[in-house]
Order: sequence, then structure tokens, then C-alpha cells
Amino acid sequence: MGAPQTLRTEASPRPAARSARLILFVTVFIDLLGFGIVIPFLPLFAARLGVGAAGVGLVLAAYSGAQLLSAPVLGNLSDRVGRRPILLLGLAGSAVGYLLYGDASSFLWLLISRIVHGACAGTVSTAQAYMSDVTPPEKRAHAMGLIGAAFGLGFVLGPALGGLLGHSSLRVPAYFASGLAAANFLFALYSLPESLAVVSSERSAKPRRQGLRTLVIPSGLTHPDLRRLFVLAFLCTLVFAAFETTFALVAAARYGYGPRAVGGALAWAGIAQALAQGFLVGKLARNLGESRLIRLGMIALAIGMGPLASFSSSAWLLSLLGLAAAGYGFANPSIASLLSKLASPGSKGEALGVNQSALSLARIAGPLIGGVAYESLGPAAPYVGGALVMLVGLIVARDVTDAAD
Repeated sequence: MGAPQTLRTEASPRPAARSARLILFVTVFIDLLGFGIVIPFLPLFAARLGVGAAGVGLVLAAYSGAQLLSAPVLGNLSDRVGRRPILLLGLAGSAVGYLLYGDASSFLWLLISRIVHGACAGTVSTAQAYMSDVTPPEKRAHAMGLIGAAFGLGFVLGPALGGLLGHSSLRVPAYFASGLAAANFLFALYSLPESLAVVSSERSAKPRRQGLRTLVIPSGLTHPDLRRLFVLAFLCTLVFAAFETTFALVAAARYGYGPRAVGGALAWAGIAQALAQGFLVGKLARNLGESRLIRLGMIALAIGMGPLASFSSSAWLLSLLGLAAAGYGFANPSIASLLSKLASPGSKGEALGVNQSALSLARIAGPLIGGVAYESLGPAAPYVGGALVMLVGLIVARDVTDAAD
């Protein structure tokens, strides 16, 4: 692949940057709303196709596995050709993936639908790179928090809407999500400008790199500070994914919760995470800095997770659940913000793509480890183990410091 052409335009005025951030927030929210509409009901849909538990696990892992491989490539391409084309590719991939999902009549087609969707799923990491392009460093953590808030709100509202749509058929939510993604594609196509025009000096500063090696071996993996942040992103998401996998079981066994109560508790966790990311991260990052906020988030996640399966009071459960969700909400966008500051000019998309791969790997490993720990060591094991993992993360985080662009 040849060297990228430099876009030489003057920086957009601040109102235009604010408008672009709002459009991007809406785009990511709608994208994740579709995800939330469909994915919680995937096990039920698969079961009606005659797919067993192991097959369901493979289908769920297929998306993250495809995203694990594709995210650094898409991030690198976003540095070369622009953020907008990669965002549009992600939205188009969502529309096609959901359509294949809705039409699936066998395990193979269901698996293919998730692989197609995952292979195009560079929306979140590319959106983070876009936010980095149009946001000054001192407001970067808040901007990354907005992406996380859009993510959280999509998962809070999506399952409720999916439940209403799926009353007659579980194919209806998939078709609706496909249409929603197609409409979102058209919205972004006509409304979202290219962010790299705002930072042409950063594109021109990126060294020329040729060939497939750039796409296969991300340069961020050779940078020690970035590697630490990738490890922290992996550990935090590993713990949270193990929680998501086992929470319904723990809530039933320890607290006597039924499906409706479990859904309400998870909605509360989503709201707590969205509030932390959308409103608190920016304020706290300005006062504490991203590195301290990462450590604060891991401490909150450890305190919330550790005793979560050890009580029987709903008040304790909701308090610990809110603390854990807020902790993850503090750490995740702060890691992304610091990555965007530490990455070399013109390589932010690639670094955030590698970060997305770390998150995908954690979402593959977390459910497996959490499930095994729950069955072999007891209900409290995934949560006590998660707290211990966060203590390891704090050791890794001690050398992480804030940096300016």
C-alpha cells in the first residue's frame, strides 16, 4: 500500500468540532443500540435452530475473534485513508451481518453472520480515534467517555426494545437492527465529516511504511508504554466480561433474583457505567489525570467485584454493582484517552485498534475463565478472582504516567 496523501486544510473551528462530536455520538449510540437489540437474544435464537450450548459459545466468540484480528488492520487503514470510510464500513458491515443473522436457518449461517459483523466492527476504536482528532488533549478523556456512554446507553435501551420486537419472532429484532444500521450508514454518509482534515499535520508527520507487515505487526506493540495500557485494558475487560457471564447465575443463587430482577440490576449497572463515562470522567481526569483515574477505576472495580457474591441483601448488591460498573467506566475511557496521547502522530487509529483487539481477546477469555471458575470453585470465585486480577493491574499501572500530545 502506497504512502498516504496528506490532507492540507485549516483546522476546523470549534463549533464544527463540537457538531462532529455530537454526530459521532449519535452514530455510535445507534450502532450499539442495534447491537443491544439483537445480541442478548442470540442464545435463544440459536437454540431454536437446534444449536447446543457449545455452538452458542462458538457463535458468541466468533464476533470477538473476528474483531480481534481485524481491529488493528482497520485502525491502521483509518490512519491512512481516513476515519470516515472505516466508520462507514463498520455500519455497512453491521447492516449485512444483522441481515444474515435474521435469515439464518442453520448454525453455519449464524456463525458466518457473526464473523462478517465482527470483521467489519471497527466502529468503536475508529470513533475513539475520530474523537482524538477533533478534541484537544485536556478534553480527551471526556470525549472518550462520551463514546463509552453511547456504548452503555445502547446496551441499556437495546435489550428492552429487542424484547418488545421479539415478542412474535426472534428474527424481527435482527431485521430491525439491520434496517437501523442501514439508516445509520446513510446518516453518517451525509452528516459526518472526515476528521483527519482537522489534523493534517499529524498525517504528514507519520513515517512512510510499506507492505503487508504494517498491517500484520502493529507498531504499537513495540512501544512499552502502550503495551502497559493494552495489558490494563485487557485485564479490566477480562474481569468485567467474567462478571457479565456469571452474574445472572449469582443473582439467582445468592439473591433469589428472577429474569426481570436480573435485567433491572444489569440496567442499573449500565446506567452507572454510562454516568461515570459520560459525566464524571472528564471532570475527574482534569483534576487527577488519566493515569490516576485508571488506578482509581481499578480500585473501585476490585472493591465492587470482590464481595459481590458474598451477601444476600439487594442493597449491598446494587451498591457493589454500581461501584464496579463505575470503576470500569472510569478506567476504560481513560486508557483510550492516554493511548491517543502516547501514540505517535498519525498512528492513533492503529493504537486504538490494537486496544480494541485486547478488549476482544478479553471478551473471549473472560466468559471462559469466569464460567470455569464458577463451576469448579464456587459462585464467589469469579468475583474474588477478579479483585485479585485488579491488584495485579495496579502493579502494572504504577509505571503509567500522563502525557500530552
